[in-house]
Amino acid sequence: MRVFTDAFGTYVTYVYESTRETFNNLPDRVRKKGFDGFSAEGITSFFTFRYSIDNLTMFKGFKRIPFGYSLEDGKLRKEWYPKFEEKQVDFNDALDRIELLLLKSIERITKDKKIAIPLSGGVDSSMIVALCRKVHPDEEILTYSAGFYGDDEFEYARIVARKFNTVHKEIVLSPEDYIGENSLLRPLIRHKGEPLHPNEIALATVEKMAKEDGCDIAVCGEGGDDIFGGYGQNLRMYMNYEGNKPFFKFFLDNYRYFTIEDRKKLVKDEFLVDDFELLSSFLVDEEMPKDIRNKVFYFIQKIHTPGLITRGINAIKFNKLEPGFPYIDMELVEFVNSLPFDYKLHWKSKEDEEKAKGVYFRDISEKYDIPKYILKKLAERYLPKEIIYRKKYGFPVPFDKWFKDLKMWNLDENIFKTKDISKFNGWKKFMIINLNTFIEEFRDYIK
Repeated sequence: MRVFTDAFGTYVTYVYESTRETFNNLPDRVRKKGFDGFSAEGITSFFTFRYSIDNLTMFKGFKRIPFGYSLEDGKLRKEWYPKFEEKQVDFNDALDRIELLLLKSIERITKDKKIAIPLSGGVDSSMIVALCRKVHPDEEILTYSAGFYGDDEFEYARIVARKFNTVHKEIVLSPEDYIGENSLLRPLIRHKGEPLHPNEIALATVEKMAKEDGCDIAVCGEGGDDIFGGYGQNLRMYMNYEGNKPFFKFFLDNYRYFTIEDRKKLVKDEFLVDDFELLSSFLVDEEMPKDIRNKVFYFIQKIHTPGLITRGINAIKFNKLEPGFPYIDMELVEFVNSLPFDYKLHWKSKEDEEKAKGVYFRDISEKYDIPKYILKKLAERYLPKEIIYRKKYGFPVPFDKWFKDLKMWNLDENIFKTKDISKFNGWKKFMIINLNTFIEEFRDYIK
């Protein structure tokens, strides 16, 4: 029998290594038959990447069929990996092709369905709204935005909702919605079998509203950054690389969410492994792009995007909605990956390209270049420039405001060395609490 995990994690198959049993619902399998303990590789991956990457899970003895692979008669077969074989395509022809592919994808996934769109007011989700309206000029489309006590982007989402005549709803979330007794944190962790990304709580909250409103599908903007070049800081990292160490060691030294030193003080040694060796085992030399500028693109689509989509799938399926991700339509991905790098990250001018030389990579993006350039040029056909060209804001959960006075947390003593989380910023405090909640939810199932 052939089983598989698709390229970006919209469909996942797991394997219990000792018996080679395969199944699709990992947390249910763990609850029914138990597991051998928490995975050091999974915990390390969480502290570095926020996800368990590639074939890893958080449970010792359980693996995922890697993203883009199938398994048949005990043999793994590679079905897809991100390729960056550049083809010369006229820029305007490329624009038209991208528009057509996005419209085709949206038409296919939304046919005869009541549409909900989580709307941040950023270019990715706003373009989804615009294109859905073009495909469905007369049908009701519902949009949902989550804001936070202390921070929100409602003003931009409202501009888009008004322009495209959607039924628009908003909700404001508080610290209690993230770590309170009635938070969705625990139910979502139980559903996923992993710690969460902060977006999952907000997404699940608005998608719960969509389900109550009778929607069938959540059409999401996830993947836009990954395909079109939205992580400008990381994608310009090559400009500071001096060749004195392996590229991805340099990359990890500038990417980790928790430093090696911090995690060693926080977590017992037996639950930590070398994250560079871990990552290197999943990066394939024969797949690696020759152009150094595309190496981080390769990392993003092979390692990061599946984690991103997995969190989106979890929130959507938790609410029994159908998932829709137009930006990871495979025909679109293959086409955009074949375009010149400069179509995606475009210097504002020749002078800006020269000025950027020698500048720290985190200070380059959006000052000297335009990330997601070709998507933004397409967006000019649909959206106001105040939506397209505002500075990327990221996901604005105000953890630093919320958790600034939070000093201690009752962390599991079998995993953690301390209960003191005072030295961490708000985002990391949430990650620690999130991981501890996952451990609390599943530790009783250890054999």
